[in-house]
Amino acid sequence: MNYHHIKIEQKGTIMIVRLHRPEKLNAINYPMFDELIHISHRIKNDRTIRAVILAGSGDNFSSGLDFNSIVKQKSHAIKLLFKLWPGNANKAQQVSANWRTLSVPVIAAIEGYCWGAGLQIVLGADFRIASPSANLSIMESKMGLTSDMAGSLTLREIMSKDKAMKISMCATQLDASTALDYGLITEIQALPLEAAIQLAHQISQTSPDAIAATKHIYNRYWNAPKWKLLAYESYSQIRILIGKNFIQAQYALKKKTLPMFKNRQRFW
Repeated sequence: MNYHHIKIEQKGTIMIVRLHRPEKLNAINYPMFDELIHISHRIKNDRTIRAVILAGSGDNFSSGLDFNSIVKQKSHAIKLLFKLWPGNANKAQQVSANWRTLSVPVIAAIEGYCWGAGLQIVLGADFRIASPSANLSIMESKMGLTSDMAGSLTLREIMSKDKAMKISMCATQLDASTALDYGLITEIQALPLEAAIQLAHQISQTSPDAIAATKHIYNRYWNAPKWKLLAYESYSQIRILIGKNFIQAQYALKKKTLPMFKNRQRFW
């Protein structure tokens, strides 16, 4: 696929995915949904990538859904919301939920506006680093809608229910400091993209198998019954122990050198 509404940049093993409609404050139109879903599948199948960074072109992450471009063609709205099975993610939900299913960490670098659909996308990331001037909001209720882009999967994990309901019902605009206090973002940095790259490099120094296991344990079983979490921990550890990267880590510890990790195991 040729990307026209997102911009891809690879720095070694780190993939930077930018929403790229700066003239529209990176408002999300229908083609951008397709492109974001396509790149998420591409990254999932590329075992050489060690981390993903989500960002926006220009000085904003995204002003949200390009509502006019969607409603002009009702077929687009139908395609976004259609699903064969209620429990599966439809196209609108995949642009957030797909980042949660990757076996590599996803870091959102947030500047300026991060509203509506834009906030739903960054909620699919594992870490959210915002600039001091960032402005975040769940805007759907202002349009007479409820949130339906899978951001609720993360909201229930990172915020208390009353705060999540309040910002969703009131379409509250949060500055970075308040968003941090609410748990909506991970940290505030003057240069969020540079901070995201630094974090990605730091994570990339560890075993990609251990990183994949940790992400799947937390995302799949964070709210699961105790026995399921303990079972998956043990299962993941066995998979790691039979891999080459565990041997690399042990050899490096013994020789007091940096490990030369291979690509993550195929089953992650």
